[in-house]
Amino acid sequence: MLDKNALSQLQGLKNKIEAEKEIAEGTVKATRSRFGFVVLNDNREIFLPPDEMQRVLPGDRVSIVIKPAPAKDKSGKPQSTAEVETLLSTSVDHFVGEVVQKGKAFFVAPDVPELMHFTRWLFIPPNARSGAKVGDLVQCRLQRHPFADGKPSVKVLQTFGPTGTPGLENDYCAARAGIEKMLPKEQFKTIEGLVGDGIAIDETREDLRHLPLVSIDSPYTMDIDDALCAEPDKNGWKLTVAIADPTTCISETADLTTLIATRGTSHYFHGLAIPMLPEVLSQSAALRPLEDRHALVCCLTVSPEGSITDSRIQLAIVRSKAKLSYQEVEDVLTQGAEHEFAEPLKHLNDCYSALRTWRESRELVIEHRPEHRWWLDENKQIDRIEEVQKKGSQLLVEECMVAANRCIAQALKDAELPGPFVTHAGIRRDRADEAKEFLTRFLPEQSSLDFSTLDGFRTLITELTGASDERPLRSMINRLMSRASFSVKPAPHMGMALPVYTTGTSPLRKALDFCVHLQLKAMLGDTSVKTAPATVFDLINQASAKNRQAVTAANNWLSCNFLNARAAEGESDYDSEIVHINTSGFTVKINGLGLEGTVDLRKDEEKFSFDKWEMALASKTRRYQLRQQVRVQYQPVDKPRGESACFTLI
Repeated sequence: MLDKNALSQLQGLKNKIEAEKEIAEGTVKATRSRFGFVVLNDNREIFLPPDEMQRVLPGDRVSIVIKPAPAKDKSGKPQSTAEVETLLSTSVDHFVGEVVQKGKAFFVAPDVPELMHFTRWLFIPPNARSGAKVGDLVQCRLQRHPFADGKPSVKVLQTFGPTGTPGLENDYCAARAGIEKMLPKEQFKTIEGLVGDGIAIDETREDLRHLPLVSIDSPYTMDIDDALCAEPDKNGWKLTVAIADPTTCISETADLTTLIATRGTSHYFHGLAIPMLPEVLSQSAALRPLEDRHALVCCLTVSPEGSITDSRIQLAIVRSKAKLSYQEVEDVLTQGAEHEFAEPLKHLNDCYSALRTWRESRELVIEHRPEHRWWLDENKQIDRIEEVQKKGSQLLVEECMVAANRCIAQALKDAELPGPFVTHAGIRRDRADEAKEFLTRFLPEQSSLDFSTLDGFRTLITELTGASDERPLRSMINRLMSRASFSVKPAPHMGMALPVYTTGTSPLRKALDFCVHLQLKAMLGDTSVKTAPATVFDLINQASAKNRQAVTAANNWLSCNFLNARAAEGESDYDSEIVHINTSGFTVKINGLGLEGTVDLRKDEEKFSFDKWEMALASKTRRYQLRQQVRVQYQPVDKPRGESACFTLI
């Protein structure tokens, strides 16, 4: 037996040991081996032995005890090791993967970025399989974390089926990105209750039902955001752009704006559309033909030269006279086809031509390249691809929407209201010196140009686009450009050479536009709505990123399936163009098909060096440059999961 003094000494020793422990917090990082690392807040990486790695998942936030250990790093030096003390949080909750079997037990091989290097399978208990079979792709929820005993388990929430199931690519990629197809039942019931049998018409609004408004869109579009008309007069045209007003029911719930921001946008896959708003709301607000609807209306005076000389925004009641397809309008404008709305369409086209001419001569207009239309078969796979040019009727609608958006942005700025504005800074500030060097090398006559101003940036892009240099100078400078972003303060959109810009013409499909409507209605004195808090813009950004991730992955998957099928028939060589280039290789686009993939030159026998000024990769015997034509061979992928197609040079 130990006496009290001995026990006291032991307790004191234990306290001393505890006090001398180095405790730290960090994030678990997996490797392709059984061990891992904990990345601390100060960016140190502490070795996590295999036994400890069994208790955590990649991405977990943990508290650890740092211990000296005989383990060695790559240089052979002693390396500290981590002992996990506390699980603080886990990033792995819902995820997707493939069902696999070992013996009689079923597991899921997870497929999420956090588990990229995680080779461990997660056990599916018999009562949690939900009918999933080996080879099925599924969505799961972590049911039991391995922290306690190293034995994680999951529950299957949804089965997408095995590879080859029609539509699997879109459903799987949407689920992997965390995109919900349907709203939760409780939130759906709330919205359904707000809309009821429809939104009651507010007769105190301006009555514009007499205007010859028409909608022009795809024949399959149900979420009709806008209707427009142009009436000629002695000053040019009175252009009216009516925009659907789904914010009418917002006053009843403060959570609806946050919910819409979380969804971010409607998601358009090939063969699948996931709407931002539930149908019960979007169809009650959509500008369906021959039905009275609330609208936010932009009334613009357009001069014969195409300048906007006056504009105003109002809340109104409108009644669209028809929904016309792009092809229908194209036939009227280019073929002179007889049509009930031929005269109003001619006025619209004249107004569009003037607006376009003005922008092309004084601002910046995006160059339209050929598009590629995918035709899917009954299995929702690519059957054929057609190269198409954007129709004049599509450009007409786009130009009218740009005009309306410009005026919306100016109205918000004049009212000193926080946007949201869409801004573009042009050349990145941290790349300004490189841009000056670029001009000195390739456009010396413009080397003193101040491209931080609207006029200067427009001159820069115009000169680069029209340069006679054999190099693709306009494409080469893209690496120095910033990306467009949201801002609550007005700032220039250099990419369009506009002093201020935003988007408010697609409130049924884009959360940003929905929030712009809230701001405009508050500006117009509508006390039934509350403006969106600034915090929602981070949610919109996150949702937009998820949308890009999911759609890109699904398109890559379908592309690989298409190219795999062609390769099986002996067709795998393609003429293509280099559309992006960096230190490791380049991205090519197949001529005529528009499908893209990567060429990794790090695997080549020759060593290539990258020239950032020429945007070229060169070895002793070969040289590859942006926009160069090359012939490549597709490398078939056994199990595509959304990664880019891979090619080798021929």
